[in-house]
Amino acid sequence: MADKAIIYIKKYDEPLIPVTTRIEWLPDGKIKPLMYWTPDGSCYEIRPEYEMTPLAFLEDRAEGLRYKIKSEVIETPEPYSDHRLTQHETYLYFADNWFCGRNFIDERYSHKGKEYVSVTLDIFPNCNYELVYFQVKGTRYAVEKTIAVEPRGSFYAGGVGIWHKVKARQINPDNDEDINPGKSIRRMAALFFEVNKWFVPVKPHESGVRTAVLRQKRAPVN
Repeated sequence: MADKAIIYIKKYDEPLIPVTTRIEWLPDGKIKPLMYWTPDGSCYEIRPEYEMTPLAFLEDRAEGLRYKIKSEVIETPEPYSDHRLTQHETYLYFADNWFCGRNFIDERYSHKGKEYVSVTLDIFPNCNYELVYFQVKGTRYAVEKTIAVEPRGSFYAGGVGIWHKVKARQINPDNDEDINPGKSIRRMAALFFEVNKWFVPVKPHESGVRTAVLRQKRAPVN
């Protein structure tokens, strides 16, 4: 990715501010912004009421998305602690065509080897990213390490995509704690990004039940 600011906030004619943004990429391909961090280390939580406009619809006709958001400061450096809980209204930009692709593959061809999933990731100002969480069949995982990333099709689902091999830990639905106190459930998983959606490969069984291809490894909590 380029080193220029691709992810940033900007309010009217004020200078743009590069930000690191946490988003949830939903199974239907839509992007839900969750929070962002400014260069001074402040963290802003984005309220669920927002408006999204493709940059192609604006006067400059660029590639990407613009979100009109309202946010609240939830963490800030100590000298600015009196700014906590302050609300802001601004525009959040994802100025890259990565965020506005249209996936015709799943619309035209049904493939029983794919399970589209929700993936949470942190995206840096230059558009580099780190996977944080993903959810498969109601089970939530925290990504502990991304081991490999490369263009690759799925053995079970075929097609094209960017393959991410990750080490993940199963966690509670509403926090990062292990589902079983005193014991961690870790898995090696393959996540594929395909145009504008994320999927995991699944193996159909003779019974008709589909199972996500996740290799499980149990380990005690350190």
